[in-house]
Amino acid sequence: MLKTYPLPIFSLFLFVLFLSPTFSFGNFYQENGNKADSLLYRYQSTNSDREKLDLLSELVKVIHYSDSAQKYYPEAIRLANKLQDHDLEAQNLNRLGVYYRNMNLQEEALKLYEEALEISKKNKNPVQIGHSLNNIGQIYFFRDMHEESLEHYKAAETNFLKVGNKEGLAYNYTGMSPVLGALGRNKEALEVINKAIDIREEQGNERQLLVSKFNRSVLLMSMKEFDNVEEDIMNLYHYGITYDKIRAIHALEKLIELNLAKGNASKAISLAEEAKVLHEERPNSESMIEIFGMMYQLFFDRGNTAESKKYLSLLDQEKDILSAEKIKNYLAGLTIKKQKDEIAALSRENELMQANQKFKLYITFALLMLAFSLFVALSIYYRSYKKEIYNIGRLKEKQQQIESQAKELNILNIEKDKIFSILAHDLKAPLDSLWGMVKLMNEDNLNQEEFESYLPILSQNLGNNSMLLENILIWSRSQMRGMNSQFSRFNLYKLIEQNIAFLHGSGFFKGQVLENYIPKSIEIEADKTMLEIVIRNLLTNALKFTDELDKVTITIEEEERFYTVSVSDQGVGMTEAGLSRLFGSDFYSTTGTQQEKGTGLGLLLSKELVKKNRGEIWAKSQIGSGSTFCFTLPKF
Repeated sequence: MLKTYPLPIFSLFLFVLFLSPTFSFGNFYQENGNKADSLLYRYQSTNSDREKLDLLSELVKVIHYSDSAQKYYPEAIRLANKLQDHDLEAQNLNRLGVYYRNMNLQEEALKLYEEALEISKKNKNPVQIGHSLNNIGQIYFFRDMHEESLEHYKAAETNFLKVGNKEGLAYNYTGMSPVLGALGRNKEALEVINKAIDIREEQGNERQLLVSKFNRSVLLMSMKEFDNVEEDIMNLYHYGITYDKIRAIHALEKLIELNLAKGNASKAISLAEEAKVLHEERPNSESMIEIFGMMYQLFFDRGNTAESKKYLSLLDQEKDILSAEKIKNYLAGLTIKKQKDEIAALSRENELMQANQKFKLYITFALLMLAFSLFVALSIYYRSYKKEIYNIGRLKEKQQQIESQAKELNILNIEKDKIFSILAHDLKAPLDSLWGMVKLMNEDNLNQEEFESYLPILSQNLGNNSMLLENILIWSRSQMRGMNSQFSRFNLYKLIEQNIAFLHGSGFFKGQVLENYIPKSIEIEADKTMLEIVIRNLLTNALKFTDELDKVTITIEEEERFYTVSVSDQGVGMTEAGLSRLFGSDFYSTTGTQQEKGTGLGLLLSKELVKKNRGEIWAKSQIGSGSTFCFTLPKF
């Protein structure tokens, strides 16, 4: 049976409903650019707070799908609060929450949604109450809290029905459908998405209608009902070709899946080629990963090695691109959160200083009014003086906290720069060579013999990239203090054998002899994932600096309270100066016996992971006599 690689169906559902518009709609921006410029000019020209609020709220509504909208929301919220316009205050809080949600800052988004809900309840506005409940339900759905999510969507539906707000109901039913599907209530999910379709047909909203019908098709496909779904998918595809190629690629993904399910492989292959062309114009790695995965499996099952390898290579390339984008977005999200926390701290300081100034004024006024009693005046002044000293002390504490946060942010930025520097220099060249080869193949400038001669080089480059990317991801988690040790008991011999087998098929293997002298009976207690990364890094390092038929051995010595694991090789060895730099704070690396390049990140990461497993790591080496890397693990 053909194996495919779809995203979890209802996570994909939400991607289409909510996330996709934020990153596309290029034509939308072009059509509304003039309107946005006009609103911004009028906003900057007026001195009326009322006009500013109305213009700013209209502006962020027009550019809601753009990152540039984020900087205008705080001012709109401040003006709405100042003018006691609670409807616009709740509306802008909800929209700002959507921005933070799309940055994957779900906690920040949830706080804004709950604040908007509280304001809307006090103001008794069912429409804004409904939108806030919808948004909160969506966050719970993202967290797999499906019962809680459905509860919020049901409450939102009640509020929209109360005032007959059909637009709100359309969004409500569209969001409720995947929740019901996730709960296994497919019949109800189909009923509510049909309700959303009926409303959008009545309102004449073409784009939202196409999206809702497409979502219904995805739901039906998840229920193995493949009849009468192609037309709705094709309609979204045609719309995407004209206005939004991201959606067109996503529609092609579902068309490919549909044709494969119906056994029409030739049509699926044709659609995949079309998706590749669109992907070059408007990249959509998420959908292309699914498409390349389906194509790889199709040709693999057919026994077509050349085509399956081609699509596997494209699949790995898109995964690497997506992983790099996730790292970038993750670091950007952390920076935004840090900045937001700093602004909040400064705001609290300002409020404290203003409160202190007001207190001084009250004291001065009291002294003038109560001059008849010197004793009372002196007592009040004394109490004021003590309070001021206390406040100054608190301000100093806050200042120290901010300085500490600034230092942490600076360290974080330095680590980020290191990571992106490695990504820019060490990943780019192999990917460029891979792209060049794919281009030659597409242009029919590469024959079979030339293609096969390139395979070992590409294999080594991709192996290097895979190891580098894995190390970067683990290193970044460690530096962000988001990685905790999960200790378990396992067999060390089997773990090393698995990694030896893995490296035999990697680009690092050059015909060396890898020998595992760990007794088969030894079991240890450590974080298995972390230790596997350490073993793989040390073995890779040994393979890098050895030649064909050189031996690489893994041994263990048992002490009273710990084990010492050693990885020894017969390679080129190191100088004393090189040894002293291995586990320092900088990335240090030299080229291997076949000019393999490295970053030095693997050994630094290994040191970090060994420490997290309560051990130590060191190296011994001499030029021309090989090297030995040792680390300890405590007994349990």
